[in-house]
This record gives sequence, structure tokens and C-alpha cells, in this order.
Amino acid sequence: MYVSLSDIQRARENLAGVIQATPLQYSKTCSNLSGNEIYFKPENLQKTGSFKVRGAYHKISHLTAAEKSAGVVAFSAGNHGAGTAYAASLLGVKATISMPTEPVQSKKAAVIGYGARVIDGGSTSITMYQRALELSQSEGLTMVHPFDDLLTIAGQGTIGLEILEELPDVEAVIIPVGGGGLISGVAAALKESKPAIQVIGVNPEGARSMYESVVTGRLTEVDQLETMADGLKAKRVGETTFAHAQKYVDEMVLVSEEEIAKAAVLLAARGKLVAEPSGAAALAAMVFQKTGLRGKKTVVLVSGGNVDMKLFADLIVRHM
Repeated sequence: MYVSLSDIQRARENLAGVIQATPLQYSKTCSNLSGNEIYFKPENLQKTGSFKVRGAYHKISHLTAAEKSAGVVAFSAGNHGAGTAYAASLLGVKATISMPTEPVQSKKAAVIGYGARVIDGGSTSITMYQRALELSQSEGLTMVHPFDDLLTIAGQGTIGLEILEELPDVEAVIIPVGGGGLISGVAAALKESKPAIQVIGVNPEGARSMYESVVTGRLTEVDQLETMADGLKAKRVGETTFAHAQKYVDEMVLVSEEEIAKAAVLLAARGKLVAEPSGAAALAAMVFQKTGLRGKKTVVLVSGGNVDMKLFADLIVRHM
């Protein structure tokens, strides 16, 4: 099944008054570096510091009264956990989040600060999912999946509608990819509205499940995850998100750790935007010429800003 344009439009109505506007920001510096007309979509400025609240709220708001009463569970390296915890608190629902054994401490603190219970989910997205699934079954909690869910995907897709409304003549949109929920929703919104728009997804070289899946034409699980972009560390993308990528995404590209780091520093120095490595991956693809785009009016999605400040300080020292 695929999310429809009407699904995404309904999600936007549902999110009115819940999320905040993140207007596009033009960057002359990045335009010059990339050879394209670059606009940032700064979801790092969204409530909870990332786009994730869109899908989480839309999902939880559709639960039955009994499901809301029982509570929800999610698995997350941080951003989806924070989005779920915040959305659940708005709706009066108890939330439990399965996080990595060694999480980014600021992300864990944010999840707890929004009122959620945090449990140890192990070292990978798969072990975190398994722990969340166990709790779902043993405690009767509803799973709020970070990407492989049509309601979640519809919520993320509202970003695409906002881009089209603000920049109707947009020609390309560049999107960081982990499990694929973000690119699934945004690509569906864009392609169902204006099929000529090019949608390009970006994986880190060390977390390339969607890239390998798209290139090989089959759902592919990667053996190792080695990237500072913790929000993109998916060993395996979802069946639903893979199907959306096959239908709507024009190309997947890879960026290195060094390129992600330099892009994060560039965003701060010239864009005045603090982005976590995951949020800087799409810009890295543009300024380091990973796509064949030239002279295109292009939106670069800055997906989140919940960076570990010690890591961020180190990146600035090494790459300024």
C-alpha cells in the first residue's frame, strides 16, 4: 500500500496548530558551491528539534480511546522518541521509548523531559525494535513505528506540501534517509502533485540500507552501521518505505563521514543553522557534487538539529 496525496492533505489539517512553520531559507553560499539554487527546509527548528513530531502526532491521534488509554511504545535513537513523547504528552497518552544502550545523552534527556519512560533497546535499530515489540505484546502498548507506517509517512509528507506551497517552481528536493519514512511521505506529496520534480535520497556510506535496496531492487539489510549520523542508522528499511522509494524516488546517493561533518559546519557558519549530522547529510550531497543536478531550484531538507554538543564542538574545531 502507498500513502495518497489526500492522506497527506488530511494529515496537514490534523497537524494545524500542533507543529510550527519552518519557512524555506535561501543560501547564496551553498548555491554557489553546488551550482544550483539552494533553499534549506529547516526542520531542525521544528518542535522537538526534528520533523519526527509530524508523523508521531498524526499516528497517535488516530488511536482508539482504548489504545490511547493503554499507551504507546516506539524505538528510536532519539528524534522519533522525542517526537513520540511530545506528541503523546499533548494527547494525554503514556509513552515508552526503546533507545540504544549508549544513546546521545542530550537526546535521552529530551525524551525523558517530554514525559516518556526510556528502556534499554540494545545496540541496533533491529534490537531496539524487538524490545519495543516485546513491550507492545506484554503490556498492550500500540507501536508508533518511526517509518514503516502509513499514518507516520503521511505526517512526514506534510513537509512536501509546505515546500510546494512556498516554492511552487521547485525542481529538486534532497532528503536524508534512514528507515525511509521521511522520503516516502515527502516524495509522495511532491510526485503526486508535480511528477517532474526530482527527488533524491541521501545515505551515509556507513548506513546504506536504502541505497543498496534501491540499487539491487530488493530489500537489503546491511551488516555494519558506522556513521556519526545516528538518526540515519537503519540496518534495514521498511517494506512500505522501500516500496515508496521504488515508486517515487529518482536516485539514491552516498556521502562520506568527512563530507557530512563539513556540511554540518557549513550550515552553522554560513546558514546559521545548528544541525545534527543526520540533518546535514542532504547538504553534503549537494556541496560535494554527489548528484548530477545543475542550475536547478533545489530544496535541501535539514531534518534535525538535536546534535551532541561535544561532537558539534569537535566538528567545528576540525573543520572550520
